[in-house]
Amino acid sequence: MSRHRRQGGFTLIELLMGIALSSIFAIALFSFFYSGVDSARTSETQARAQADGRTAIDRFVRESRQAVSPDGGLTPPVIALTPTRVEMYVDPSRATADKTPRPYKVRYSVVADQLVRDSAAPVGAVAPYSYGSYIRPEVLIEKLDNGAAAAFSGATADGAVLPAAPTAVQLRDMAQMTVRLLVSQKTGNAASTLELTTDVALRNAITI
Repeated sequence: MSRHRRQGGFTLIELLMGIALSSIFAIALFSFFYSGVDSARTSETQARAQADGRTAIDRFVRESRQAVSPDGGLTPPVIALTPTRVEMYVDPSRATADKTPRPYKVRYSVVADQLVRDSAAPVGAVAPYSYGSYIRPEVLIEKLDNGAAAAFSGATADGAVLPAAPTAVQLRDMAQMTVRLLVSQKTGNAASTLELTTDVALRNAITI
């Protein structure tokens, strides 16, 4: 009898209860771990969205302010403007006293769900310059969620909003550009957007 007691194991009921309690503990531990991982992932995506968006906005503002006519005022600094695209002449290396700029063509465009910047170098020693194809595309923001919301728009010096696709004559009146970016991010388990918008005064605008 003594030997039998020492060799006795768990009963079936005790074993089932142990499995049930272990499962409950494992589920609680996994939920706690998953919640921490999800919170860290959310913070990371939000920080990345804010950093990418602000970097892109700052670069756009800087180059827009440096937009300049390539031929002494015959051609406006902004070449084309649509809700998803801006093309302009930018000469960031030009000194204030330099009257003969040799600008690059710079394009910001929304392609699928990305904000892309590319440029074209001037060809020739003096204006009017010719330009080849846009090269060196650079993705500034990976995930945009603008949808039907315009990323780019323009206005005149007196605040009149220009059409979505201004003509060449209307572009000469443009004194301000607005950029509005809706950057995708994650809040918990839900997808959300971070809105970044700013107005840029064109320092070298040509008004008629």
